[in-house]
Amino acid sequence: MDENELDSIYKKTLSDELVFMTKSAIHDYISTYPHPFGLEVFYPEQPSVGASKLSNTVSQLYQNIVQHYTNNQVYFDHTWHWSLLWQQQLSMKTLAEEHGKEKVIMASHPRARTAIRHIFQEGLDQYMQWFPWPWFSDMVFIGAGGFSAVYSCQIDPTYEILNSARMALKIVDDKLLNEISVESKVFAPLLFHGLTVCESTGDLMMVMKLSNDGNIEDRMSQLPLDDLDLKTITGTILRLAANLVDLHNVGMCHHNVHPRNIVCTDSDYFLVDYRYSTVAQESSSVMALTKAIYGRLPYVAPEVRRGQYTQKSDIYSLGIIIWQLVSKVIFPSPDVLLEGLQDRHHPETHIYRIDPVPGVPSWYTNLYVACLEPLPQHRPTAQDICQALQPIHERLAYSVPLPRAVTEYILARRAEVADFLRTYAKVKGLVSVSASRLFTQNSLPSTLSFILLPYNKLPFSAIWHPPHDDN
Repeated sequence: MDENELDSIYKKTLSDELVFMTKSAIHDYISTYPHPFGLEVFYPEQPSVGASKLSNTVSQLYQNIVQHYTNNQVYFDHTWHWSLLWQQQLSMKTLAEEHGKEKVIMASHPRARTAIRHIFQEGLDQYMQWFPWPWFSDMVFIGAGGFSAVYSCQIDPTYEILNSARMALKIVDDKLLNEISVESKVFAPLLFHGLTVCESTGDLMMVMKLSNDGNIEDRMSQLPLDDLDLKTITGTILRLAANLVDLHNVGMCHHNVHPRNIVCTDSDYFLVDYRYSTVAQESSSVMALTKAIYGRLPYVAPEVRRGQYTQKSDIYSLGIIIWQLVSKVIFPSPDVLLEGLQDRHHPETHIYRIDPVPGVPSWYTNLYVACLEPLPQHRPTAQDICQALQPIHERLAYSVPLPRAVTEYILARRAEVADFLRTYAKVKGLVSVSASRLFTQNSLPSTLSFILLPYNKLPFSAIWHPPHDDN
């Protein structure tokens, strides 16, 4: 073992010792001042401390820890050596290790106990923490996901002395426990951080990462069209397909894949709203039992009208999004479509059409056509999409702008939709935001007639041939 290796081992050991010291200091602080963290039930009652003195004690602790790192010539990273260690010490897992799971559950707000018990059952406790309500301020209603209100808010944790951040709060009902369960099996730790209870309404809320770039439909509707780059688009598809791979690998179906359920944050994409997700093998029987279908037109696969839902039904929805990434068509409210379906000659049906986008490479067209095949067995799996697209994405140059024909198609389709909506608004009023809704099997209309694509009517493995070049 040479001198460099010994030096590396020494620095790693020293860094680990400093991290352990920081964790111990944080634990001592929490046990001394439990009230600001909502943890006074776990520790002996202490005299109340004013906000200004509390702030001073946190600042002093921070300075002491930074000084320890500096004295030992170890680089201090605020995120890794402070914020994340606080979150770890406040996690449900750490509290349960010290006080027991049942005490953590029973010490929580009565509205939260069922959800926290669920979190322990799903093994999410190492990522989740309880957030005291006073940490939140400046709440702004930003929308409703399905039946649940979502707010953005400012969060100022007691321990965070450098800056505050904005988070999202989503009201939790019994249906959302299913969302918690499914996300725990996929990638919840990236989005879902814990729970709080509103002091004024008593609502239980999920504390979530705020989608700082909106959803993918917002992104597609922006002008100028700055993402008409094939490299960017294939990267987006790979992330979306990877989301479905994660979900399908644990034997689940999403049931409501559409652009407003794909959030963009920190240049990445995440599929959300898992409240109606089911085990893949049980999806069709669940629909038969409930006699209800929840989704957004036209993203609902044709076989769903026959009471069949499989993982390939999620792929159909993804196929429409893959088409939209180059067409930039934003579909109006399903209410417009439902009204137009009463008369096949009305323009309502025409503006929903999905036809080939000129100017895109043939392999790209083959990909979205394959995803939209009428028979589920002909569609690729999410893993097939990743395996087919990854080598193409890697071979593409850093930037591959799409040709003028694509831009012309986009502008023509957008003008068509805008003209229709102006006329529609004059006659029938403003059109609401496009959203999911409940259907019965008999009331769910067929949208196959709007898909004007050259189907291959063959399995994906038989029609997919990787391009020899990037066209």
